[in-house]
Amino acid sequence: KQWYQRRVAITAGKDIDVLGILNSKIDTQPLINVAVVGHVDAGKSTLMGHLLCLLGHVSKKELHKNKTESQKLGKGSFAYAWVLDETGEERERGVTIDVAQTRFQTPKKTVNLLDAPGHKDFVPNMISGASQADFAILVVDSTPGGFEAGFEQGGQTREHVVLVRALGVQTLIVAVNKMENVAWGKERYDHISGELTVFLKTVGFKNSEVIFVPVSGLEGDNLLEKSKTPTLTEWYSGGSLVDIIDGLEAPKRCYDRPFRLIVTDVFKHPQMGLSVAGKVDSGFVIMGTPVVIMPGGTTAMIKSMTTVDDKSVDYSVAGEQCILVVGGTDQTKVSSTRCYF
Repeated sequence: KQWYQRRVAITAGKDIDVLGILNSKIDTQPLINVAVVGHVDAGKSTLMGHLLCLLGHVSKKELHKNKTESQKLGKGSFAYAWVLDETGEERERGVTIDVAQTRFQTPKKTVNLLDAPGHKDFVPNMISGASQADFAILVVDSTPGGFEAGFEQGGQTREHVVLVRALGVQTLIVAVNKMENVAWGKERYDHISGELTVFLKTVGFKNSEVIFVPVSGLEGDNLLEKSKTPTLTEWYSGGSLVDIIDGLEAPKRCYDRPFRLIVTDVFKHPQMGLSVAGKVDSGFVIMGTPVVIMPGGTTAMIKSMTTVDDKSVDYSVAGEQCILVVGGTDQTKVSSTRCYF
């Protein structure tokens, strides 16, 4: 109680009782952070981009623009991927380079999505995204030769699984993608799930911690709603990808602990100044309060903060991704480490 009373801070001339606000929102949708990982060309960005469209997070105008511009470049199938791959280099190369972050809501969850790159050249960026995740979606290509390319030597499927497990992910959803290319065949699905189940056990995942789901990112089948495709429903009785996400048990957040921020990026905004991005690991932080940057012990002040969807906020709590604009220090004093209150 004494710790809590010391941390009802004054921001811009007003008191903010963060724990009181959280208690008043006890019935709101729990927040989870989900990283999407897998071998390059498994269709991660297309799958999640299409899901965002189905959820109504992408306007018809924006999607039409993506389709028109991708067709001009001879990459018509990339329209949904461009929802998340927004930079010119990503669109030109056809691969995700940096971690794309966005937030969306399902019927039962608020989801911070971290779409991680699959190319081996960008593994450090993938680690940055996976380190912020509570859960992970491993996307694999069911196309003949596609799964093997990612799973066998030289592919990133194995490496990504090892990394997300090492970074603390306990529950894994395996999205067996591009199932339309194998006519939604049960034999192919069983082969892939069998191969992965054996490997996942060696990494440390229990069978109860792994959920397989057949999907089509390009066609949007079995993403938002349960599939009605006869060749799938005759042997698959499970839910859609969103059904499975809704069934995940959100981790307990340590709101009443000291503030800890896992720093994932440091950059200088042209207008705002020094900015620090990351996930609040415990406690909460309020605009206008001082923080200590470790391990150097440098003190800085929180000038402003925004969410991953660029909304200005007065505070951020455990489990949330945020960008803090800090003053009283310089970029050399902050690295991808931890920031302490």
